[in-house]
Amino acid sequence: MEYLRSGIQAFDETMGGLPAGSIILLLGEEDTGMTTCAQQILHQGLLDGRPGVYFTTGRSWEDVVGEMDIFGWKLQEYFDKRQMWFIDSFSMKKGGGHRGTGQVSWDIGPANLLIKEFPRVVAPLGKSTLVVDSLSDVIRSAPFPTVEQALKVLQANVRAAGGIYVLLGSKGIHADNVVNTVKLMSDGIVDLSTEAFGSEEYTRKMRVLKMPGAAADMKIYTYRVGPAGIEMQALHRVR
Repeated sequence: MEYLRSGIQAFDETMGGLPAGSIILLLGEEDTGMTTCAQQILHQGLLDGRPGVYFTTGRSWEDVVGEMDIFGWKLQEYFDKRQMWFIDSFSMKKGGGHRGTGQVSWDIGPANLLIKEFPRVVAPLGKSTLVVDSLSDVIRSAPFPTVEQALKVLQANVRAAGGIYVLLGSKGIHADNVVNTVKLMSDGIVDLSTEAFGSEEYTRKMRVLKMPGAAADMKIYTYRVGPAGIEMQALHRVR
């Protein structure tokens, strides 16, 4: 099994990276750094020569570029080399478009946009990194059978071409059958959460629930969101 560097210390040092040809589901709560985690994986892929596509639903592509700039993950050179694209569902609501995928002036909804643009933008890239931020918005935008069919297309493509597809999901807002189906279709599942200790402080924890080729026992890592992105505080199983 081939492993690809993720830029996340817990994955790269203890598991050798993330398995190529996999869908990785990140399940997170507010303020866990889930988005930063996905952006760090995307940036590492660009450093390693893997094209990247970022599908955004909750903010514009310019906002995402600004977020990544904070950590020093500059994207302009990859735009210039045509190795980085955005599919911007958020800006379509305002009559905007995409960076690198043309202009669209109507809102067809995140699920339909992903179905429409995936074969045109993502599939031709072959081995690439795709971030869907967020899958929860995609799920809420269309009947679930439509979303499930889109996930099957993603699943078939990433397994054939390699690369990593990272899906971001919010916990506690979807029906159990929806969550269970998405988990079943995901090759790897990482749960990110916060846990209070003391009166005003809390710690962030990353729990690997499922990962191809990894040990069956669940691994829990503590981490923080620092100047370098996701920074591990304990590279060992803490519970």
